[in-house]
Amino acid sequence: MASKLKELVGNGKLNSVAFSDNGKSLTVGASKIDAQDLIELEKDGNSCRYSTASIFLQIIDPNQSLLAYRKACKRHNVKDPVKATDKPIVVGYFFGSKETAATAEPVPKAKDERKKHRKHDRKDRPSKEHRKRPAPPEGPPPKKKEKKIMTTEEMLDNLNVVAGKREGGAAGDNEELANALSAEGFDLTPELIKESISNIISLELPVGNSASILRPAPNRDFQRVLDLYMETEKKKKPQPPTTPKRAHLVGKRPIIIIPKAMTSPVTMWNAHEFLANAKFVPRDIMIKKGATKATLQTIVRHKMDQRRGGGTLEFELMDNPTTKLGSNMNEWDRVVAVLSLGAGWQFADWPKGYKTPVDLFEKTFGFYIGLEGNKLPTDLSKWAVKTGFLSRDKRGLDSVCHANFWDGLEDRMVTKKPELLPQKEE
Repeated sequence: MASKLKELVGNGKLNSVAFSDNGKSLTVGASKIDAQDLIELEKDGNSCRYSTASIFLQIIDPNQSLLAYRKACKRHNVKDPVKATDKPIVVGYFFGSKETAATAEPVPKAKDERKKHRKHDRKDRPSKEHRKRPAPPEGPPPKKKEKKIMTTEEMLDNLNVVAGKREGGAAGDNEELANALSAEGFDLTPELIKESISNIISLELPVGNSASILRPAPNRDFQRVLDLYMETEKKKKPQPPTTPKRAHLVGKRPIIIIPKAMTSPVTMWNAHEFLANAKFVPRDIMIKKGATKATLQTIVRHKMDQRRGGGTLEFELMDNPTTKLGSNMNEWDRVVAVLSLGAGWQFADWPKGYKTPVDLFEKTFGFYIGLEGNKLPTDLSKWAVKTGFLSRDKRGLDSVCHANFWDGLEDRMVTKKPELLPQKEE
């Protein structure tokens, strides 16, 4: 097959070969050649192996660019285009040397492609102005002349010269001109400053301020207005102090329910460290440090934002609310937040009103904590639950998830459980 192609190159009949669009056959006169057949070429001790179609598209125009050759291979579904490093072997085998390859007749380019090249050629051509620009002179560049600042004496000398050249000018003209340009008589003295300030103040218009507006007119005062206000205040009936709707919650400790499943990143083992100190420590590391169930801290102190009233609150952490709270609904009212697993079985045995996700997260603040890269549980998107993610190795980002949790919880407590907030002393 290689000899057949080489014969066509030698006879200059390579352009008469028809190549099918699907890249499967080459037609030479009445005979067909399988374009998928592999041809192994060797030149100067180097060898390569490509399909007949790939070699044909390379030698049909040996001077074509790599991009044009790759586009031709893609158009004819050729899967093994000749590598740039193997092109000298292929071209050298069929054309003998680089010089013969350069003189080989290239395939005529399409009109669109010729137009593109013309546009590029126009862009690359230098402008007329650029072509006419003379070459810079040899040697160091000439120094720019520095502008000298004219002094007052020089200016007066120049004016004297101009005045002296005036026809019929009197001798006293120079003196008058010098006196007109002199600064004598314009000295700034304290008396002159005071006089100027007095002139400016005399031209100002009086404008009322907050004090002058409230000042009554002569022989009038606001005593009558004050008497009317005092009479109105006496007629008002004293109102009894308002009591909160859920008085049983005042002074009680809010509850945050923690997941009990070991698959959760935050459990009772590390919940206090995360919620109190904004630091996530995995459960196994906490155990290695000597943490036990008996020594686990269940009380978290949190300082409320000043925008929400300020003060410090103590929150109680628990992962077994059914056991600790039982069926006492007054105690369940203390629940302000639930760290959700994203699974309904987490609260399947909780009492009515807290058993379904719709009721639970309408009364409490729901928050899901997951590890970065983990998939969200499918049920979580249907619930009113906010999400936060912990980085696996960047502990500095723990504070972001920590801040999102407390910010959302404070907002929910202000609207849903204000009785549990720090009470202001009257």
